[in-house]
Amino acid sequence: MRQLWIVAPATLFLAAGVCFAAATEIDQVGQKFSQTTLAVVAGDTVHFVNHDDVTHNINVIDADDNAVDKGLQKPGDTIDQLFDKAGKFVVRCSIHPKMKMTVVVK
Repeated sequence: MRQLWIVAPATLFLAAGVCFAAATEIDQVGQKFSQTTLAVVAGDTVHFVNHDDVTHNINVIDADDNAVDKGLQKPGDTIDQLFDKAGKFVVRCSIHPKMKMTVVVK
């Protein structure tokens, strides 16, 4: 019976971590991201919302220079990115080279 009490709280703790994943919204206005740096926890999602009147293209680049092209983002569109592993990521718009930000995932 003692083993059950040791395992059950650990299981609840792990399940709670999944339930508390956060979502953060980053706006794109004036061909800039609303933040230049963002800290999140592994499992969090970032919503990139295009409030500009021009199309953007979201690329997420990890520390090994592996890039994920999230595609074109028309005005008013939202692109979601799940950050499921720790590390430092650069987010860029390939159409507007000055648009970039860093996401640090712990």
